[in-house]
Amino acid sequence: MFIMLSRVLLWLLLGTIVYSLFQRFYPSATFVGRLILVVILVIMALFFVNPGDPAAASLWRVVSFPLKPLGASILLMLFSAQRIKGGGIDKPGGFLIGWALGILLLASTPAFAYFFGVRLPDAVGSNGTFVGQEVVQDLRIAAATTPTTDVGEYDVAIAPYIAQTPQDIPRRGLRLDDFVPNVDTLQVTTRTWEAYLNQINQFLRPR
Repeated sequence: MFIMLSRVLLWLLLGTIVYSLFQRFYPSATFVGRLILVVILVIMALFFVNPGDPAAASLWRVVSFPLKPLGASILLMLFSAQRIKGGGIDKPGGFLIGWALGILLLASTPAFAYFFGVRLPDAVGSNGTFVGQEVVQDLRIAAATTPTTDVGEYDVAIAPYIAQTPQDIPRRGLRLDDFVPNVDTLQVTTRTWEAYLNQINQFLRPR
């Protein structure tokens, strides 16, 4: 009963958000904008009905790009760029840039990424149990190995802060290089966020 009530409340929340966005942007949009909005809604419906379809999954990855850390940051920066006038930036362009940079910093910093999302499972099985801990396992493998790069006849070791992973943090105290953003952590955060979106999709679908 509690799960059913939670599912209904989540459906009502998502429906309210979609309806408010549709009511705000659809009347003032051009024909092309309305067509794009309808296509996005159709893709979302197809992915919800049949998430295992390769075509629907591929289209969903494109449509859901703004929901990911990097995509959200780029979208906020594009909105802020529209506020640039005469060498300055109008409100709320500065706040949008601040939010974009904050999302990138939090998503790409090992110290924050571990506490905010690395423990999330990758998927939910058909029987409702969590399966696949690829994120955590990948981090353990990365922590146990020291990556090197071959340049001619020499092996160039990658700097420790570049190979830093969030899984290293529980084994020791925080260090200064744990707060240095890197691309690997951003990739891990994106994968765990995608897993979280998949869990929401599985939860909303009727059993």
